[in-house]
Amino acid sequence: MTFLNPILLFGLAAASIPIIIHLLNLRKLKIIEFSTLQFLKELQKTRMRRVRIKQWLLLVLRTLLIIAVVMAFARPALHGTRLGALGTHAKTTLVILLDDSPSMSMRDEQGTLFTQAKHAALDLLHLLRDGDEAYLIKLSDVRRQKDFTPTHSPAGAKAVLEELAPSQSTTSFSDALAVAAKILANSRNFNQEIYLITDAQATQFVNESSQDTVDLFDDRTKMFLVDVRKENAETGRNNVGISSVEVTSQIIAQNKPIAVRAVVHNFSPSPLRNFVLSAYLDGARVSQQSLEIPPHSSTTSSFTVIPKRRGVIKGYLQIEDDALEIDNTRYFVLHVPENVNVLCAGGPDVSLPVLALTLGRDTSVAGLFKVSQLPQLSSMDLTRYDVLMLAGVKEFSASEADRVAQFVKSGGGLIVFPGKESDIDNYNRTFFARMEIAPALSATPPHPSATPAGDGGFLSFANIEFEHPLFLDLFQQPINAKADHGSRPNIESPRIYKAIVPQPGVNGHTIIPLSNGTGFLTEYTVGEGRVLLYSVEAGLTWSDFPVKGLFVPILHRSVMYLSSQNETAPSFVAGEEMKLAIRFRGQGETYVLRSPAGIDERIVPRFSAVSGTVSFTSANIFETGFYELRTAGAGQQSTDDKIAAAVAVNAAPEESDLTSIKEDDLQRFFSSKGLTVAQTKRLRVVERLDAAILESRFGIEL
Repeated sequence: MTFLNPILLFGLAAASIPIIIHLLNLRKLKIIEFSTLQFLKELQKTRMRRVRIKQWLLLVLRTLLIIAVVMAFARPALHGTRLGALGTHAKTTLVILLDDSPSMSMRDEQGTLFTQAKHAALDLLHLLRDGDEAYLIKLSDVRRQKDFTPTHSPAGAKAVLEELAPSQSTTSFSDALAVAAKILANSRNFNQEIYLITDAQATQFVNESSQDTVDLFDDRTKMFLVDVRKENAETGRNNVGISSVEVTSQIIAQNKPIAVRAVVHNFSPSPLRNFVLSAYLDGARVSQQSLEIPPHSSTTSSFTVIPKRRGVIKGYLQIEDDALEIDNTRYFVLHVPENVNVLCAGGPDVSLPVLALTLGRDTSVAGLFKVSQLPQLSSMDLTRYDVLMLAGVKEFSASEADRVAQFVKSGGGLIVFPGKESDIDNYNRTFFARMEIAPALSATPPHPSATPAGDGGFLSFANIEFEHPLFLDLFQQPINAKADHGSRPNIESPRIYKAIVPQPGVNGHTIIPLSNGTGFLTEYTVGEGRVLLYSVEAGLTWSDFPVKGLFVPILHRSVMYLSSQNETAPSFVAGEEMKLAIRFRGQGETYVLRSPAGIDERIVPRFSAVSGTVSFTSANIFETGFYELRTAGAGQQSTDDKIAAAVAVNAAPEESDLTSIKEDDLQRFFSSKGLTVAQTKRLRVVERLDAAILESRFGIEL
């Protein structure tokens, strides 16, 4: 047993007062004999014995009364832990982990959960005594801050608490407890206590790896989970959130339809009917859908948006307001290329592809392609281009093959047409081998017996893969992979008189097959880039392909498809580290990352002369919205900068699930950190925290 106010035990000295008074009253009386009263003598002895018994009883009761009053003020308690009296009176280190994740912005009748969490933290700080120390840590600071300074009084922390607000990033409780363990390991105080003030959202109690299951704490540590959500509260039960948004189109171009897919999750126990989901580009609503979502289920919704301009376009999806605001909007970015730099090199046949790319008939690509033509590769800097087209190259030197292979592996696009003088053995041995493309067979005229549909010894197209991005939305009638052959587009096939025979191998597949089973157009994935290999030359000797109606649009699509792989804008979760790579465009530029709030961060890039890319890393993306990577030439002002790239940053999707953790799961989580059941306690913020904490420290009051 111990006492919460032991100093008052000195008041037990007051219990001697009734005894002293009693002793003072025991004076020796003088006896005088009266003969006439002799008959009362026996009666006097009997009554005096009774009086003395009553006096002793009164003395005992008065003494016990004073002792009981003093003991009550001293607050005796029975120990509830194994630490004993030594730990209860020792100095204490408190680590207060304040959950400031987005879900803490929800409201109930007492205000926001985060405001209630701040009041609870201040109540805990009032428990500090001489020699105690407290660390007040926001969970959003766990990743961005390495060292934390303790406070020794609530006065200094009160002003800091008043300025705090919920963040937009989510931090795992495993990371938070690892920081707390590091602080306690360096503490010299005997008592060590951790207070996790949170809404107890189950998704944050996750061990992300096997390394999270370790004994972080010893037997001295006490763990308190202070739950700011009231038991059986309705707060957040009817939440709906957009879990993800993805741009599925692989060709991004102005005035062309772009497919966007979103997943919306209903976490409420009631079904949603006529629930509105809207899509916005540049702040204007461009599409809207009505959703039906069963309870505790998700649905996938597909949109089609059409960008009306080139450049960086900011978009987002939005649903109706509900319990949690931050997951009602999800951001995405479209990088619609302003220019596509194409280098065409090779023999005389390259002139026809160049002419096809420079035709101005398609207004959607007018001025888009910047085409350069060279008779040979020579020592041209390939990193300046997005797509390389080789037509009728006779053979490749080892250095040329290395440069082209590095260009493709770093994300560049390559179109290859063989030619009359092309040495296929050289292609296989020197060129294709460096890109791990399966060897092709030399070009020979097709034998009539090997041409099922061929009169006069020519080949034609067979079953085209119309679902490939090269053909999506290229034709007026819709394409359905399950439709019968009669509903598919009727494309006039060129006559193929001579063709090499590509082999798809491991990294390739045939997009347009020929009637004899070989490939007319084959796609290969090489590193971060892609290769489109045509089996005929770009002239009129091997086929009449250049004079067919498909020639110009498929070349346009080929260039757009190969260049768009670098236009897919990445998205990040608030609190993550951002890693971004873009194609290098100019010398002497400075780079600034602008946050959604307009705060600029100077970023030092890493250049790769081999791949022609510039990479950026930032650990300061803690807001949801759009982060802009802006560039400015040497000597230019920040007002003259331009957007080189943009990324979308969204809240962690698990924030939408507001379910509280169950007691069994909570104990398993604490057990994985080395905390026993006796060391942990779950408290509600509606309770008197000071009384509950003191009871845990000193035991149950009598």
